[in-house]
Amino acid sequence: MMIVSCFGGAGFDPVQADFSDSETIRLPIIMYHNVLKSKTGKYIVTPEQLEEDFIALNAAGYTTVFMSQVIDWMDGRGSLPLKPVVITFDDGHYNNIHYGLGLAKKHNIKFMINPVTSFSKFSVTSGDHSNPNYSHITWEQMKMAADSGHVEFGNHTHNMHKFRPRYGVMQLKGEIVEDYSDNLRRDILESQHLIEASGVPIPRTFAYPFGKYSRQSREILLDLGFRALLTCNEKVSKITRGEPESLHSLGRYNRSGNYSTEAFLKKIE
Repeated sequence: MMIVSCFGGAGFDPVQADFSDSETIRLPIIMYHNVLKSKTGKYIVTPEQLEEDFIALNAAGYTTVFMSQVIDWMDGRGSLPLKPVVITFDDGHYNNIHYGLGLAKKHNIKFMINPVTSFSKFSVTSGDHSNPNYSHITWEQMKMAADSGHVEFGNHTHNMHKFRPRYGVMQLKGEIVEDYSDNLRRDILESQHLIEASGVPIPRTFAYPFGKYSRQSREILLDLGFRALLTCNEKVSKITRGEPESLHSLGRYNRSGNYSTEAFLKKIE
C-alpha cells in the first residue's frame, strides 16, 4: 500500500490574458487555511499577506483559474492561460470569505474552498456563525460565495478531518476492505449532498485531509466521480491534455504565514 502524509493594484482579466496552446501545462497550486488579523503561523496568514500574495501573483503574470477549468481543459474543452495558478483554502473557515472574497473581487482572483461539512453543519445548527476568528462557512454563505463568480467548492470530507480513530481518509487497522469502502463512501457522499443542497455545483475535486492517501482511497474517490485529487506534496504538477491520471495526485504548496510573499513566490516559481 502506498501511503503519503503531510500536515494539513489591478489584476489581470482572464479574458484578455494570453492563452497557451501547449498540450502539457505547468500548474502550481497554493494551499491556504486560516486568514486572521490577530496572528500568523504555519497555517495562518493575515489579510495583508493575502492581499500581497494576490498582487504579487498578478504582477508575476499568473492568472488564477478554477480546478473545474483545469478539468475541462484536460477533457479537451476550453483554454487555459499561459501561467495558470490554482488557489485553494482548506477546511472552510468563514474568514476565507470574510477577508478573501472582497480581496478576490478587488484583484480579479478566483479560488477554491474545500470545506469540512461537519464543521459547517455545526456552525449552522449552533447558530454561532459568521465570526472570522473561529466560525466555518454556512450553506447560505457557500451559495453567496459561489454566485460571486470568484469562488468554487471542492470536497474535504464530511467528518473525517481527524487524527483518531481514523487518520483522515485512511483505512483503520483491522478494517476489512468492504467496510472501509462503505464508510468512506458514506462520509463523502454526505458531504457532496450537503454542498449540492446549498445550491453550489457538486464538487469534482477532492482535497485529502492532512494530505493522507492510499491507492484504495484514490480508487474509491475516482469511482465516486471525482476528477482531481489534491495532496499536500509540495510540487508543481504537470497536466497533460487527454491524460486524466495527471489530475490524480496534484501537488500543493502550503502558504505559511511565517515568511514573506516574496519568499513564497520563489517556491512556486
